[in-house]
Amino acid sequence: MLHIGKDAMVPMKDVILILDYKEAMRNDDTHQFLKRLSDSAHNIYLDEYNIKSVVVARFLEKYFIYYSPISSATLYKRSRM
Repeated sequence: MLHIGKDAMVPMKDVILILDYKEAMRNDDTHQFLKRLSDSAHNIYLDEYNIKSVVVARFLEKYFIYYSPISSATLYKRSRM
C-alpha cells in the first residue's frame, strides 16, 4: 500500500503513474491528458490548497485521480520500499 497523504492509501498494483503537479500543469500534453481523464475519473483532493503531486490509479475498471500534498519524489521513494 502506498500512503499518499492524509488517511489515503492506494494499493501499489493499482497505481498507474505519479506526476509532479507543477510540471504536469506546465506541460500542455500532460495537462490536456489529465483534463480529459478527470472528466470520467473520480477526482480526490487530499488537500486542495497544497497540491504537490498527482497519482492516477485504476481500480475495478474505474480511474481515480488523487491530488496529493506529498511530493512525487517522496511518493516514488515510498513505492520502492
